[in-house]
Amino acid sequence: MASRRLQDSNRDNAGDFIGECTVTQSCEPCMKTNISKTATVYCNDCKEFLCDTCKNPHTVYKPGKHDIAIIHARKSVRVAMDMEGMDMCPEHAKEKKKIEFYCEDHSKFCCIECMVKHKKCGRVEKLVDATTDKWSELHALKQSLLTLESGADAIIAECKHSETGLNESIAKISSDVDKMRDRIIQLFDQAKQKLLSEAKDFKSAEIKRIGNKRDTSSKVKEEINKVVPMCLAVLERGTPTELYIYSKMIKEKLHKMESNINEQKQIKISSTMKVSFLKELTSLLEMGKNFVKLNSDGDKTEANSPMSLSSQPMPVNLKLLVSVDLPKTGDDKEEPYLSGLDFLPDGRLVVLDNNNMKCIILNERLQRLGTPYKFKFHPQSVVCVSHDALCVTSGGYKVVFLLSVSTDNTITLTREIKTSSQFFSICCMSPSNMVVSTSDDPRPLRMISVDGVEADFDHFLTLPMKTYRIADSACTYVQSKNTLVLTDRVAHTVYLYDTLNRTCRAVTNENIQEPRAACVGPGDSVLVCSMGKNSIVRMTIDGKILGTYPVDMMLPCSICVSKDGTRLAVSNCHFGIKKLHLYKISTAMS
Repeated sequence: MASRRLQDSNRDNAGDFIGECTVTQSCEPCMKTNISKTATVYCNDCKEFLCDTCKNPHTVYKPGKHDIAIIHARKSVRVAMDMEGMDMCPEHAKEKKKIEFYCEDHSKFCCIECMVKHKKCGRVEKLVDATTDKWSELHALKQSLLTLESGADAIIAECKHSETGLNESIAKISSDVDKMRDRIIQLFDQAKQKLLSEAKDFKSAEIKRIGNKRDTSSKVKEEINKVVPMCLAVLERGTPTELYIYSKMIKEKLHKMESNINEQKQIKISSTMKVSFLKELTSLLEMGKNFVKLNSDGDKTEANSPMSLSSQPMPVNLKLLVSVDLPKTGDDKEEPYLSGLDFLPDGRLVVLDNNNMKCIILNERLQRLGTPYKFKFHPQSVVCVSHDALCVTSGGYKVVFLLSVSTDNTITLTREIKTSSQFFSICCMSPSNMVVSTSDDPRPLRMISVDGVEADFDHFLTLPMKTYRIADSACTYVQSKNTLVLTDRVAHTVYLYDTLNRTCRAVTNENIQEPRAACVGPGDSVLVCSMGKNSIVRMTIDGKILGTYPVDMMLPCSICVSKDGTRLAVSNCHFGIKKLHLYKISTAMS
């Protein structure tokens, strides 16, 4: 580099000779932004010319000492140039032969000795006689160099910013993973406590049934112990008349005792319990450490989320397993209408026949188990609140029924709760609280506990004051997402309420026509019966439509998913063509 590089880089006017020039110094920082401003001072330490405007920032923000000297001579001065060998002939540099010619034919600089080789060339220019003004060209080149330098500075700054961002991202990745791990551990702890609570409740119920079974059998045994000695005595010493009388009497007692023993034999008691995990969880475990994905800006993900655990539900397929028609049969007074469906944890399906006021238990082939329970009112919706307990609404009546279901499919009324509102659909919000949709009430959604305590959402969620007629709306609740779902059949809309952030999203879509019942689907998605389209619509809690599944029935209105997420039951309300379908839910191959 030239010894006076800075002076050379700031020439605004140059002479027509090599090795000596006339210059006027310009401010170097200004020139980097394509501004031409005369320098007034010179920093001897930084070897940089500055104007009055750039002088203070230079001394304040640039590190190091600064020996600032005022430029007294503002007029043009002559500066001797050291070209550092660039003015020497490339072939005769050792002999220190200076460049005197330029051959246009060969695009090559030459000295006097080189001219022997270029005698026949037609375009050889003697530099001392050159008339072309190279100042403008060199000035443009200088400006290009300064612009390129600014670009390089920007790239260096970007690289530094990227390095800093990567370091910060690693720290955030660790924090995000720790937070997700803590959430999962907390969720497992909560699930464990809920499971143990249910297990204790189940044990208490079974112990009670065991006690009843043992007490009944013990009483029969005591009765036998009383009867047998008397029977032996009559056999040994009784007269024919006494034998006849005692024979008749003992036959009646024997029949009653046999009936009691046979009844106890029919009562099946569980001696063990076990836990089952959802398929989504076992699938997660099968993925191993690959269940976490590293994302970068290049993956077109959010820059604030360099690492994420995908929350997008996986696509699913529905395969029809069983389809049954529902004609009027047996003691039915009306054509069956299954207004409510839900699965027990062991896979049995509970259905409500609204028209004939029955609660029926079905097996995996949709065959009836046990004896149906007969209501005093028309049942509307059902939800399983524990391993053997059901909660049933009655639509147009202000009453809720609590039922228990035994392992031998005996349905027993355990409690009848009078309510202040008419409840239509019902779903679980927590182990002890349920959400209900209402009819003929300006509060479209309310809560009720298993103890019969009613409450509103006013304290943590703002709901529109809208009164629905019966069957015009239905609800469900996605517990893991704290999302409340309300369908509006007349408005063809599904409302999604985030109970934590107190926000609401209204979802409309051409495939959502007359939405009726809704339930929680695979991957914490929402499944909605689209009556007007004879289909099931699956969506995320953010309102994104994941899929539409046509069902071979008119006006599907009731829906539920098994606790393990592998089966789906759907019924309809079309007059004269009532059906019940059972589907297998499987993950779609991408």
